[in-house]
Amino acid sequence: MTVPSIKKRRPFWMTPFGREPWGDLWTDRLWPEWPRYGGDEFIPVSNFYEKDGKFFLTAELPGVKREDIGIDIDSNVVTISGKRQSEKEEEGADYYLKESAYGSFSKSYRLPAEIEEDKVEATFKDGVLKVVMPHKEAPTRKKIEITEK
Repeated sequence: MTVPSIKKRRPFWMTPFGREPWGDLWTDRLWPEWPRYGGDEFIPVSNFYEKDGKFFLTAELPGVKREDIGIDIDSNVVTISGKRQSEKEEEGADYYLKESAYGSFSKSYRLPAEIEEDKVEATFKDGVLKVVMPHKEAPTRKKIEITEK
């Protein structure tokens, strides 16, 4: 006996035209960030905060290899990207639940201030990426004295 796979549905108020997939025509345009439960899109969980004159960005990337991660900084926007490879499915197996998500991802974060790009440090340990970005020091003010001639 085969048990059908469990699929999470959107709340009823997000599907005014009835059941899925008709609701997708309307809701995907208004709420594109609503997660798709097909298991085909990997979206890492991240934290972005500021402390002691530095910005910190952490991203949980379980199952992602270090060489598959990229970090780009352009015009005060930090982008992390990468991919998580899919595992081979068991042939002849009846899956009761499959929630694993695989594929490419890219997330961008606008920095609230300028940073010292040459002093950015990134580490990847136990599936967690940590990026430390020190603030660019503000230009110092110099008071000019006016003398009489």
